[in-house]
Amino acid sequence: MRAMFLASSRRQFVLLAWSILAAVGWTGLLLLARESLAASPPRAGFDLQLLLDAGRRASNGLSPYDPALLSGSHLQAESLFYSYPPPVAQAMTLVAWLPSTLVLALWALGAAAGLVAIAIALGRQTAQDQSRSTPVIDLVLPVLGVAPFVFPFAASLLFGNLDAWFPLAYGMILLGVLAAERSHGRRGWALAGVVVGVISVAKLHPASLGLWFVARGWRHFRDGRRGVPPAWVAVAAAIFVVVAVVAVSVGLAGIGPWVDYLRVVQTGTAAELVDERNLGPAAQLAMLVDGGDLLARVLQIPVVLLAAAATSWAAVARRDPVDSLAWAATASLVILPVTWFHYPAALIPFAIAAWARARGTAAQAATGRLIGVAVVTSVVAILLPVTLWFAVAAVLASVRRSAHVV
Repeated sequence: MRAMFLASSRRQFVLLAWSILAAVGWTGLLLLARESLAASPPRAGFDLQLLLDAGRRASNGLSPYDPALLSGSHLQAESLFYSYPPPVAQAMTLVAWLPSTLVLALWALGAAAGLVAIAIALGRQTAQDQSRSTPVIDLVLPVLGVAPFVFPFAASLLFGNLDAWFPLAYGMILLGVLAAERSHGRRGWALAGVVVGVISVAKLHPASLGLWFVARGWRHFRDGRRGVPPAWVAVAAAIFVVVAVVAVSVGLAGIGPWVDYLRVVQTGTAAELVDERNLGPAAQLAMLVDGGDLLARVLQIPVVLLAAAATSWAAVARRDPVDSLAWAATASLVILPVTWFHYPAALIPFAIAAWARARGTAAQAATGRLIGVAVVTSVVAILLPVTLWFAVAAVLASVRRSAHVV
C-alpha cells in the first residue's frame, strides 16, 4: 500500500512539474510574440504575412507572386518572398480576409493542437502495438512542457511558418505506416500517401518520402510475397492527390499562376546559397572551406544522392517502421539546397513515438536523456545554427534506442 501511495505521489509531482514547465514555456512564447508584434515592422508572423499577401493577390485574380520575382531579380537565399506553388496561395484565400494577427493566433493554436492530437494518437498506437497503455495526460503534459523549448517548432509558431504544421503532417504519415504494418492493411498506406501528396504540393522536399514507400515495397518481394506491395498504395495515393490538387488549381485560376511559378523557381535557383542560416550540408561545407556559391551547388549533387541512398537503405534495412521512417524524414530535410532552422520540427513526432514506447521500460531513461539532449541543443542552436544537426542526431538515436523495446 505504501509503495502504491509513493508511486502515486511521485506521478502527481512529475505531472505538476510538467504543468509548471508548460505554463512557463508557453507564457514566455506569448510574451515574445506580443513584443515582436509590437515592433515596427513586426518581427513575428512575417512568414505568414507572405502567405496572406499571396492569398489576397489570388483573391483579386492576380498572380500570387511578387512582380520582382517574375522579372528575374537577383535574390539571396534568405530573401523574404512567396515562392510556394499556387495551391498554397489559393488555400490561403479562405483566411486572407481576416486580420493578420488573428490568423497568426489561429495558426499557432491549430498547429499546437495538431501536435497534441498526434501525441495522443501515437500514445494509443503504441498501446495497441505493445499491449500496454500510457495515460493521455502522462504523454500530453510532457509534450506541452517541452514543445515551446523546441526552438524549430517555437520559431515556426512565432513566424507563422508553414512548417508549424509539419509535426502534425509527419505524425500522420507515421501513424498511417504504423497502422498499416501492424494490420497488414492498405488504409494506413493510403492515409500516409495522401498526406505525403498534400505536403509535397505545399513544399517540394517531402516528396522524397515517396522513395521510402517505393523501397519499403521491395521488402514485400524479399519476404517471398507476391502481388503489388501494400506500401506502393501510398505512392499511388500521393500521385493521385498531387494530380488532383493541380487540376483543381488550374480549374480555379487557369494555367497562368503555374507559368509564374516556373519563373519563380527559375529565379530561385539563381539565389545565393552560402549563408550561416542555411543549414543545408552543401552550404555549410562550402562555408567551412571558405568556398562560394558554385561549390555549394556542386556539393549538393552528392548530398542528394546520399539522401536518396539513405532513404532507400532505411526502408529496406530497418525493420522498425519508426526508426526507418525517421531516417527518411531526416533525409527529406536536405534533399533541396536550402534547409532552414525550422525544418527539423518535422521530426518531433518521431521523438514522441520514441518516448511513448520506451515509457515504463528499461529504455526509458536513455531515451529520455537523448530527447533532452535534442531539446537543449535546439536552444543552443539559436546562437550557433549548425549545431541543430546534433539535435537531429539525438532524435534519431532516441528512436533507435526505443526500438529495442518493440
